[in-house]
Amino acid sequence: MAGELISVRKKKVPTLYEQDESKYVGPHRWQVQGWARLARRALRWHAYDRWSQEAFTEVSVEGREHLNQLDGPCIFIGNHQSHLDTLLVMEALTEPVRRKLLFGAAQDRWFIKGRKKLILKPWYQSLAMGNFPILRGGGKRALSYADWLLKQGNHIFLFPEGTRATKGALGDFKHGVSILALENNVPVVPIYMHGLKALRPKGQKEVVPGPAYATILPPQKFAEGTSVADATSALFEAMNTEHQRRTGTPTVEPKAA
Repeated sequence: MAGELISVRKKKVPTLYEQDESKYVGPHRWQVQGWARLARRALRWHAYDRWSQEAFTEVSVEGREHLNQLDGPCIFIGNHQSHLDTLLVMEALTEPVRRKLLFGAAQDRWFIKGRKKLILKPWYQSLAMGNFPILRGGGKRALSYADWLLKQGNHIFLFPEGTRATKGALGDFKHGVSILALENNVPVVPIYMHGLKALRPKGQKEVVPGPAYATILPPQKFAEGTSVADATSALFEAMNTEHQRRTGTPTVEPKAA
């Protein structure tokens, strides 16, 4: 596995984080403690539910029955359309899953010291939002905390595209999800979301309320010996098949970064 990691991460992308680590905070391991879980549930209205009620005129969810197959930690993934994506994920999932779910978020955007707004404070991100920092372009170091969360029995949610899509097709999938799934022998549950780009596309601050749709696809469990590249391709194919079904977008060959 280590050899594969080296082969798929040959080019390391420079980031602002690596230029000045002092600007950033986290992760906060206390966020998985019992008191933090209770606080997060109590704060859910403030962090999620009130915004969902304002943004979504209706929420349609298919495939919740697939969650019954889960008997331990797993990785949820989704296509990245909008800043509203995590609101829809919380609406789509069941309460037992939500209690153990934590979201990967870009450290150079959401875990910056000195932010004045409550929602932008790193401790609020960790406690109320259930977010944890991801070092973009950081190779295996970027996965270390997510790996720790899985080993503690938590579910995690990651966007394999890495950033919000601006075109009709899905973006290339990065290998981080596959590496974590294979090293921890956990399933990956894809959630395909649509309708959100119309409500708040990339670059727009105002939300235009409207319907939101989520499809929970069957869990993907990889056999021992599956390569990182093959696992990433399988995840892309599962998500892209649903994307084509919903949008009629032509097939796009997966390219992992």
